Amino acid sequence: MNRIACRSVALGLGLLAVALAAGCSVSHRSDDFACQAQADCRDGRTCVDGFCVLPDGVIFDGPRPPDALDCPAQCTSCNTAAHSCIIDCALNGGCTAAVSCPFGWNCNVLCETQNSCNNGVSCNGSTSCTITCTGRQSCGTVTCGAGVCNLTCSGPGSCGDDVLCGTGACKVNCSGTNSCNGGLHCGLSCGCDVTCRAGTCDNLVCKPGCNSSMTLGCSAAMPGCSSC
Repeated sequence: MNRIACRSVALGLGLLAVALAAGCSVSHRSDDFACQAQADCRDGRTCVDGFCVLPDGVIFDGPRPPDALDCPAQCTSCNTAAHSCIIDCALNGGCTAAVSCPFGWNCNVLCETQNSCNNGVSCNGSTSCTITCTGRQSCGTVTCGAGVCNLTCSGPGSCGDDVLCGTGACKVNCSGTNSCNGGLHCGLSCGCDVTCRAGTCDNLVCKPGCNSSMTLGCSAAMPGCSSC
């Protein structure tokens, strides 16, 4: 090959290398984040203009910074975009410390082991709370707030201290042997439904005129018993 031909080949290879380098430097939107509907997105992303974007509008092809994925300390798992928090006391040593739903979050509190949540569960500042007390002697004082509160006391001796409904809708099911015997108070709940089996709810206080013989508890379906 003569000298001119060699120079031409070298120049061509150099231009190809520059083109490849330029192509590699462009930040391409990954097909992994393409969407046609919100259902195509996950991990708190929103479908915008055909791509699943983060709350700050970034697509970000790589791993998110660790602090962007942090749950509140009391949650064993969560969905930060939905403000949904799971507190699984089987994964948290039985929740020997008092359990508190983060302010403004929807919480699912699982007290499924013996003596779990014995120092109480507070949902004072939650948007909603579902509390499941299936463990024996689980759940001390349970305090609800302005959000919807659903409490299941199916473990033997569960919810043995006070159950205090807040101002939101409050639904309590006491089916465990000797459950809810410490005291159960509807208080100022806009709608208080309490279902008790025989031998439970020894100290039940419904809203005035809202006692129900059908559920051995309280009913928000009775006239004047619901303002939710």
